[in-house]
Amino acid sequence: MPWPGIEETPRPAVGGSGVRVDRRGAVLIELGEDRGLLTEEPEPSAGSRRLATRWRAAVLVVLLVLLSLGAADAPGGRLRAAGVIDVPTGSTYFVAGDLLLVSLVESTAGGRTGRLTAYALPDGSRRWTVPTDPAGRYSGDLIGDVLLTAEVSMVGRGTVTTARSASSGAVRWSRPGRVLRTPDSTIGLGVWEVRSRSGAGRRLEDAVEAVDLATGAVRWRLPLSSTAVVQPVPGDPPRVLVVHDTVEAELYDLATGAVVGTGRLPPADYAQHNPRVIDGRLVLRHPDRTGFSVTGYDLPDLTPRWSRPDVRAGDAVRDCGGLACLDGENQVVALDPHTGVERWTRARPLGWHSIVWAPDILIRPDAYDGRTLLAVADGGSLEILGALPAGVVDCRAGPAVLVCRTASDRLGLWRFRR
Repeated sequence: MPWPGIEETPRPAVGGSGVRVDRRGAVLIELGEDRGLLTEEPEPSAGSRRLATRWRAAVLVVLLVLLSLGAADAPGGRLRAAGVIDVPTGSTYFVAGDLLLVSLVESTAGGRTGRLTAYALPDGSRRWTVPTDPAGRYSGDLIGDVLLTAEVSMVGRGTVTTARSASSGAVRWSRPGRVLRTPDSTIGLGVWEVRSRSGAGRRLEDAVEAVDLATGAVRWRLPLSSTAVVQPVPGDPPRVLVVHDTVEAELYDLATGAVVGTGRLPPADYAQHNPRVIDGRLVLRHPDRTGFSVTGYDLPDLTPRWSRPDVRAGDAVRDCGGLACLDGENQVVALDPHTGVERWTRARPLGWHSIVWAPDILIRPDAYDGRTLLAVADGGSLEILGALPAGVVDCRAGPAVLVCRTASDRLGLWRFRR
């Protein structure tokens, strides 16, 4: 019997949770969104709604585990083991496209040294190893044959961006600061982060530079008189949004640096994830008289088009399949970026945690005979992909491959289909 999944089903006439079996034998568990109330019933209070949401989430997890254990002897379906890679103890790793990068910092008589090793995914074959300056942590992106890595110093006080050949590891160019990638563009944005108690990446200072990713050459430069938030804006042509600490906003053509729109936005907790440009519409979460609102703005003129007051979920906005998602402690709310209409709400089941850099891929340790369950969020539903061995930790996801540490000196690879 297939491993049971959790899928969104047509809503019942009266709000609540339900379980049914489809023709394929998979168990479908309704998430019980609080919609579909009969018109003559009174609207539940905010406290009742919160209690009901938590109760449904707890019931959901219990049903999921019980039904899963009874429906299959072993998980299967869309998760398959792909191999094992032996790595040095103490190494760290990250995924960039179809590359797995493993970094190691060692202390020698001459001081600290580093090296970076690349493995091809999904087969795990080693491509290259190169010496590097010691770094505290890495993150990376793959743009064609260019591997773009952000290397944070051991004390966390500086970032260097290095472009390497994805096939050989040879350095093409390097520069201080971080380079933000714009989807479908060969131009990135060179920025310098403000280090503060609230963490790196929230605000920028000094300047914004348009960087040719192939050569590292600067196309144009925008000096910043104070701090700002910068957002790459994908599209044709690609643009870049700059929100200054005065809440004055400017939209620039990424290729030329020409100003194509200006406006003023309300005070807000501006950061790298607020505001976000989603499907051509700017979406901002900001305080209002009673709490927080979410507002959608046209581009390039930054004209407000809709606003939803009293939005309690999350403090950041992300793009989830062309919708504006707000991740709260107990639920995820998805809004249409063009109208503000709520498309779906998904309760956060107890015990599940998102994988780093992949909020829609979730794991639940010790859920299946000591093993870890893997699930993928699909709109307002969760679907189980399979189970990982007991004790896996520190997972990262590529386009179709999951990498987890199975021992201090070993990484496991699994292929999965969303």
